[in-house]
Amino acid sequence: GIVARGEAGPVSGHLFAEAERGRFAAVMRGIGAVVPGGVVRVVAGITGLSATSGVADEAAEVIGGALGGVEVRIADDMWIACQALFAPGAGHVVYCGTGSIGMHVAADGSVVRVGGRGMLVDDGGSAFWIGRRALDAVWRARDVTPGFVSPLAEALDRAVGGAAWDAHRAYVYGGGRNAVAQLARAVAAADDGVAREILTAAGGELARIAAALVAQVGLRPVALVGRAAGLHGAVAAGFRAAAPDMQMTLANPDAAAAAARLAVGLTGAQADRVD
Repeated sequence: GIVARGEAGPVSGHLFAEAERGRFAAVMRGIGAVVPGGVVRVVAGITGLSATSGVADEAAEVIGGALGGVEVRIADDMWIACQALFAPGAGHVVYCGTGSIGMHVAADGSVVRVGGRGMLVDDGGSAFWIGRRALDAVWRARDVTPGFVSPLAEALDRAVGGAAWDAHRAYVYGGGRNAVAQLARAVAAADDGVAREILTAAGGELARIAAALVAQVGLRPVALVGRAAGLHGAVAAGFRAAAPDMQMTLANPDAAAAAARLAVGLTGAQADRVD
C-alpha cells in the first residue's frame, strides 16, 4: 500500500535553462528532506522530459542525490498517465494543463505522441493558450475603446493587479508562461460570452489533438485529463461538439500512485525501457 503522499512546488523538464535547473534541484532537495526512509527505486514522470532526452541523466542524478543515491528511472509523465488510465492499446489520453499533448500507448508498448511542442509552437487548448487568447481579446478591444470593461476584462485586471497595460505587462513578462496559464482560472470565473467562446474553442483544440491520435491509431475511448480540462463545462462541451463520434470522459488519474506501482514492478532491463 501507499506509505506516504505529499506535494511539492512545480518543476519542468526544461533543464536547458539555468533558472529551471536551479528550481528543479531545490524542489528535489525539499522532497529528499521529508521523504520516508527505505526508498530504493524512483520512477519520475516530469513534464517536458522523457527517458530519451539529452538531460534525462542529469535529472536522474539530481533526484538520486536528493533521495540518498536511490535508483532513478525517468519516464514521460504522460506515459505514466496512460498506464494509470488504460491497458496498452485501449485508449487515448489528451492532457490539458499549462501545456497540451496527446498520447497513445500501443499494445506492443510503442508510443504515439501528438502536440506537446510548447507555447512558442502550439499548446492548443491549454491553460496558457486560454490565458493568452483572453489577454489578446481584451487588449484588442481596448485598442478600439480605451478603458473597455467587460466581465472578462475585469477578471483579468483583478488577476494581474490592475487595468493599466503596465500592470498587465509586468504580470505577463515578469511571470512568463506559468503566469499566463494561471489566467485561465480568471477566464473561467468571468463566464461571459467572450470567455465561453475561448473555453469552447479550447475544447475544440483538444479534440483536434485527439483526432490526430485517431488518424494515426484508430478510434479509441479518450480520457481528457489535466486541471485546465475541468475549469469550465464549456471546455468539455467544445470537445464533444468538435468530435461527436469520440467517447470522451474527463479523468483524474492518480499518476503518483501509478508511478509508485511502476517503480515497484520494474527491475533491471525492464526499467531501462521506461520512456
